[in-house]
Amino acid sequence: MNQLAVVLVDPPEEESASVTLRSSKGELVAFCHPCSLKAGDVIKNRLCVLDADVVATYLSDWPDEEKSALSTEWIERIDHYAYKGRGRVVNQDEGLVEVYGFLIEMGALSDGHVDFTISRLDISYDCFD
Repeated sequence: MNQLAVVLVDPPEEESASVTLRSSKGELVAFCHPCSLKAGDVIKNRLCVLDADVVATYLSDWPDEEKSALSTEWIERIDHYAYKGRGRVVNQDEGLVEVYGFLIEMGALSDGHVDFTISRLDISYDCFD
């Protein structure tokens, strides 16, 4: 879960590119600028967003069976770099959400699961060290 594989960089060797990343559970396409990545590279598992709308999926006082029913992770691509889905907050202080093995910094302020809409998924400069 600490690293992501770079599957495809399109267009290759350009300053900005669409980068397909693979976690242990799935693939996503993210925006990268400046981009020095190439297929086969491995980066840190820490993505960020240009803008995201994040809301709690359920409240802490809801019955456990309702929370359980609303705890299924999912993510769907709705535009080139835009996604909507549901993930689990893994670090509330950093607003870090995990979905399908991807760690995405999106400013989540609650705990448990959150529903989100991301306008643009980005590869953070922190991924390159």
